[in-house]
Amino acid sequence: NTQELLKSLNVTRYKLVGHSMGGMLAVTMANMYESSIEKLILVNPIGLESYLDYVEFKDTDFFYKNELSKTAVKARSYQKKNYYDGKWSEEYEKLLIPTIGQINGDDWELVAWNNALTYGPIFSENILPRIKALKVPTVLIIGTRDKTGPGRNWKKPGVTTKLGQYQLFGNRFKRLAPKSKVFELKELGHMPQFEDYKRFSRVFYNLF
Repeated sequence: NTQELLKSLNVTRYKLVGHSMGGMLAVTMANMYESSIEKLILVNPIGLESYLDYVEFKDTDFFYKNELSKTAVKARSYQKKNYYDGKWSEEYEKLLIPTIGQINGDDWELVAWNNALTYGPIFSENILPRIKALKVPTVLIIGTRDKTGPGRNWKKPGVTTKLGQYQLFGNRFKRLAPKSKVFELKELGHMPQFEDYKRFSRVFYNLF
């Protein structure tokens, strides 16, 4: 859909930026439409580990129930633990406004179902081989304090691997894509562009 939108706007070449789950989508787009993409820029993408190697499969109904039980308190707790490594600022409350609006909206059940559907590709689409197959110029910007590890609460019996160890992912990415450039932002988490915009922008805007 994104590619078709760009075509309708007569955009034939572009730089593609993907953050978090958007990073997984961007890697797939870069594989599919490499002739259109000048550069791929990934910002703390998820999918840098093959989740189903470590966690049990869960169906959409499981994630739907989880979404329906979501509250502002739970969303804040999740972001604080995973995105900011236990640290919090009142500035981060701004990022909760859409979630709180959705939860309080009349169509929350529909939104929750659509949210639940996104977990299918997160767990079933292993993008590591796609990273290895990338042919477009690629840059990874990674906050090393990120702890986002989908599925860590339902790991397979006997699995002791810690998920979401982003301080290790820069080197892993370079092994998969040796021609890529990796910028590690020490002491920043899943949202480096929000947590420290000035520091993030010094790296990001030099890529254009």
